Amino acid sequence: MLINLSNSNIVNHLLKSQSVRPEQLYLHSGKRALHVSRIASEGLFALECELSQTALLYLSACDLFEELDCCYKVLSKAMSDEDPDDFVPVIQQLVVRFKHIATTNFDLAYAYLAWHTSDDYPVMHHLIVALTAAKIAMQSQMFCEEEVDSVVSAALTMNISMLSLQARLRTQVESLSRDQKEMIRKHPEQSADKLQLLGVHDNAWLEVVRAHHELPDGSGYPRQIKCENPAAVLLSVCDSFNARMAQREYRKNFTAEQAVKDLFEIGDAVYSNFTAILLEELGIYPAGSLVQLAGNQIGCSLIRGQTAITPVVLVFRNLNKSGVGAEIVDTSVSGSGVNNAIPRRDLGDLPSLLELIARVV
Repeated sequence: MLINLSNSNIVNHLLKSQSVRPEQLYLHSGKRALHVSRIASEGLFALECELSQTALLYLSACDLFEELDCCYKVLSKAMSDEDPDDFVPVIQQLVVRFKHIATTNFDLAYAYLAWHTSDDYPVMHHLIVALTAAKIAMQSQMFCEEEVDSVVSAALTMNISMLSLQARLRTQVESLSRDQKEMIRKHPEQSADKLQLLGVHDNAWLEVVRAHHELPDGSGYPRQIKCENPAAVLLSVCDSFNARMAQREYRKNFTAEQAVKDLFEIGDAVYSNFTAILLEELGIYPAGSLVQLAGNQIGCSLIRGQTAITPVVLVFRNLNKSGVGAEIVDTSVSGSGVNNAIPRRDLGDLPSLLELIARVV
């Protein structure tokens, strides 16, 4: 399989790290590229079989992260412009992309979104919930394609009425005020009303937004009705899990294990079924989690491993080998297990995930 290497910065990095040799690069004509300077005028290609696994990981991350950044910018613009002529078509295009990503590259995409959620929580949270909802909806086999589209659309837009509040809460150190609690309580219905003004006529989409904080026992909000809509239950699970995992200044961090335990304790069969699928897909240390391994190594969980507690981790601190910027560790190997998850705030500012992956090649 041929891999396109049209970005000169990427090629130069691979050459500098000696992950790719000049003789492994080809021009459009099929001839080998003997001079890197020609990259400006002619795209380059490499054979997948000739590249290392770390080089392939880096190339995959470059393309995927660029696409996710584009999705972020598109959703952010749609949310801020509030243009009824463009809003629904834009969301529909994003739904198509996220269904594809959830099918082809879920772990790495989830890692990117989880790692960068704090960059713009109100918008990034919508994206990571949409990715999670797309994955679980398709894995559950409970929904037809139109229903999957509706729930992913709802995930992308569920909090459109309280974006500014979510931005404030990201750094707020004091507990929620009474007015803030009331705004949060009302946001499902207010978001649905706003979506109708933006041209949304899909009743399934609107109802999932209205009901995504209702609970099976009727103790949710805003209407305090028993939620028997599977799509709304699915979005509730995905939203609740990812919100618990996100860092907050006014409350202590949840671990994935605690978050999943809370969801199981709701006690509803459908709720528990979706939670079980979420646990199966993400594990106890979801991609993008900061973890500490045996030997005090610190890294980012990158790909779900063979079991829920053995992710593949990108280690970037306290490395076992000198002279390397980072290394990929399979925590299923004896002596390399995960000791615990670490709150992001404990390590201060960290590089972008792509920067960390670039250290491996």
